[in-house]
Amino acid sequence: MLKSLLGRVRPAASAWSAFRRAQLHRQYEERRERYAAAARERGLRYTEAATIAAVRARLAARGVSPVQRAPGEIHTFAFIPSYTWHEELLPDLAELGRLTVFDYKKEGFDWNDFARADRAGLAARATMNERVLPALREAQAVQPVDWVFVYASGIEISASTVRRIADETGIPTVNMCLDDKQSWVGPYMGDHRGGQVDVAAAYDLSWTSARVACEWYLAEGGRPIYMPEGFDASRYRPMRVAKDLPVSFVGGAYGRRERTIRWLRDCGVDVRTFGEGWRGAEPAASLCEIANRSVVNLGMGEIGHSDTLTNVKGRDFQIPGTGGGVYLTSYNADLAQHFEVGHEILCYKSDDEMLEQLRYWTARPEEAARMADRARARCLAEHRWLHRYRRILEYLEILGGRPDAL
Repeated sequence: MLKSLLGRVRPAASAWSAFRRAQLHRQYEERRERYAAAARERGLRYTEAATIAAVRARLAARGVSPVQRAPGEIHTFAFIPSYTWHEELLPDLAELGRLTVFDYKKEGFDWNDFARADRAGLAARATMNERVLPALREAQAVQPVDWVFVYASGIEISASTVRRIADETGIPTVNMCLDDKQSWVGPYMGDHRGGQVDVAAAYDLSWTSARVACEWYLAEGGRPIYMPEGFDASRYRPMRVAKDLPVSFVGGAYGRRERTIRWLRDCGVDVRTFGEGWRGAEPAASLCEIANRSVVNLGMGEIGHSDTLTNVKGRDFQIPGTGGGVYLTSYNADLAQHFEVGHEILCYKSDDEMLEQLRYWTARPEEAARMADRARARCLAEHRWLHRYRRILEYLEILGGRPDAL
């Protein structure tokens, strides 16, 4: 009976995954080509230097003259709801100086209510947005706020709220999006669409982890900076634990992941899974603990249900940052600019390459551990969230000098 049920469910799940995959690819490719054509027609080309110049000119035009601060003296007003891993952003913000967090979740609001975009959800969103400026002014009264950092989309924060911050306080505003390839456009929220498409122009600076999306921001009037995610060094660190996991995979069971894991196991790879939806998943443990217990930490860098679209992900820095097991993930041209592939991390371009590398490195745990050590050293030197924040603050002329040395 159970086998019969599973036999019916798996094909249905596979068909749904195939539909979602085709939909994602169709929407993404249409968007990418449309913006590429717009960039060619309008002569738009992303360069970091051009964005920095545009941001500084924009601030000067509204009479903002940044006060340069030393590390430890900077006051950040952060619009960051406390979902999933988001609190990992806070320790390094606090290292910059005073940190005031506007967390709408702790104020009693919920993203899911906003995203429904019905009358009640839009009313709750409007009420939440009305609380942002008073909270900012209250923080400003305690100590002048140097910048406003937002990790949210147009589903949550309204472009009019961002513009009011600029108009009424002059404080520089920076938004971060780590999922532009699949969440660029969201539902209509009553004043504009969710995602980043209709809020990008309101921010002084937009940080995206998708290099291709820089053209999209330019076309919509934004000022983009490409930077990948970082990692919280206080959370992701070496641990004294037994290396009892030959291969681990952390993440939900959807898209290609289920069939890939089944195939690896059929090929004799002892891969343990952690996350929602896996049958017989290992007991819950922290990502840091799992990474340290593993000889190889397997990553699948594809977006959503896609087999081919990749994006730089938080775990690309969290796992190497632990210095635990070696990290093996999908090849991504952007990721290859942040690590030395084959020396600090490992990548594959096909399932066969994945299988061959898993067999090779699980048989060589000492070599794998040395590679993981090199990855951690690189992360500590270049890939903390603090490195990313300091780079932004240098662009805004709030932090003097270069942000490379911490």
